[in-house]
Parts: sequence; C-alpha cells; structure tokens
Amino acid sequence: MGVDLTTSPRRVSLTCILSPSGETVFHEPLLDDEIVGLAERYAPACIAVDAPLTLPTSLQGRGYRLCDREVRRMGIRIFPLSLGSMRMLALRGVGLAARLRGLGFEVIETFPSGAQRVLGLWGRGGRKASVLARGLRRLGLKIPRGPSLDMIDAATCAYVALLYRRGLCMVFGDPSEGLLYLPAKSTRVRSFKYGRSF
Repeated sequence: MGVDLTTSPRRVSLTCILSPSGETVFHEPLLDDEIVGLAERYAPACIAVDAPLTLPTSLQGRGYRLCDREVRRMGIRIFPLSLGSMRMLALRGVGLAARLRGLGFEVIETFPSGAQRVLGLWGRGGRKASVLARGLRRLGLKIPRGPSLDMIDAATCAYVALLYRRGLCMVFGDPSEGLLYLPAKSTRVRSFKYGRSF
C-alpha cells in the first residue's frame, strides 16, 4: 500500500493498493482514521509512506536527517524538516506510522520523486504525470488513463513497498534517527505474483 500523505487532514491524501496482478486501486482519504481503515480492509504486506516518519535527533543537520543528507548526495532534491510545512507533514507521518505499527503493519518511509529518478522514469520535461505513468506501466503496474501526479506518487510508494518486501531497496539513514527506502538502481520486478496486496 502506498500513501501520498498531505500535511493536513483538511486536504485529501492519496492511497494506492497494488494487487498481486499489478492492478492499482486508489482512494482519497481525508483523515488518518480513514487511512487506517483502508489498511485494515486490504491488509497490505507493507505500507510505504511519502512523508518523514521521524524527526531529526540533532539540530546540527539544519533540519536534515542523515537519511535526507545521504539522498541529497545522490543529486535528489529533498526538503529539510526545518520548513514549517515539512515539519507539519512529519508530525502527521510520525503519528500515522505509530498507529499503523501498533496494529501490526510494517510501515516504511519512501520518497516517490527520488524513487522515480532512480527507476529512470523522469522524462526530459521532469515530473510529468503522463510520462511517469508510462514508465510505471512498463514496470507492470496497471495505471488508469489520465492519472494525477498524486496518484502517480501513491502508486510509486506502493511499488517501493513491493520492492522492499523482495529485498530490492537501498536504505538510507540510521535506525536510531530514521530510515528511508528507495529502489535499488535499475530494479524491475519480473512477477507481481506474491500472494498479498501492497
């Protein structure tokens, strides 16, 4: 299950359920309760969230955790948690992850924009939904026509959850401060048949 989380429950988030056949099912929950309800309904093997799920342990990083700094060294732009909007997103992410883990779900943090870069999905014009959708379809995901960028990000998160369960992710950061997962370079899943949804 992929979650493209917003900073506030006043704006809809996007979730994507990725089935063993590559089918994608999207929902637009507002509240954390709704996201938790979707997890309980679909029982995904892993939930990958596009939001910081931890806060920096030190002020020395200027709002960047170790995982953020490591991702930045790959040339991937990522925002510091010193920004007000990012801190709000992190606080929501921390709370949501705690609730989901308390129910027994495996929850990881990812960054879909970075994942798309690693997977080579960006076109010359950058992050265009139509271009990214074609790339995800080449990877075997059944993306509907005319998807929004938020749908693409949620689907990318779900794909990262699948890769994580198959041991096909790079990990950044330190467990004491927080880990962030991106696809291993040039990774492609040959078969979606894994028995459970993601």
